[in-house]
Amino acid sequence: MLVSEIVNRKGKNVLTVKEDSIVFDTVKKLDETRSGAMLVTNDEDELVGIISERDVLYKCYNSGVPLTENKVKSLMTSAEKLIVGKMDDTATYLMHAMIDKGIRHIPILEKEEIVSIVSIEDVLRAVLETTESEAKLLREYIKNPFGVHTYK
Repeated sequence: MLVSEIVNRKGKNVLTVKEDSIVFDTVKKLDETRSGAMLVTNDEDELVGIISERDVLYKCYNSGVPLTENKVKSLMTSAEKLIVGKMDDTATYLMHAMIDKGIRHIPILEKEEIVSIVSIEDVLRAVLETTESEAKLLREYIKNPFGVHTYK
């Protein structure tokens, strides 16, 4: 399954936060939307990073700075370190990238524009669906390799 199919299924609404936002407000928004990550943009709406619940938990805890005083840009993963996907990537490719890098969210870009963000759940669901349908087709082929169906 292609990423474009995943994006079409889940929609193109993307949660973003400005890099100068207070982390406490970002955590509140993550909680309200039940999201695990948000893309971080600058004042020109350019992608500059991503912030996830894991960033907040590990980096904020270790910094000793309270959530109400910390800015998103101090905790986010910067754009230089981001793994990004494209609409013509496969779900399997994203799954391997996520596993290899230990990440749970990947922004999807098209012509340098933010299109969506996919989670490991989105990717695993797509891979599972593809695998199940391929297995079904293979079982049918093994039962009847010549394609003559005699259903009763």
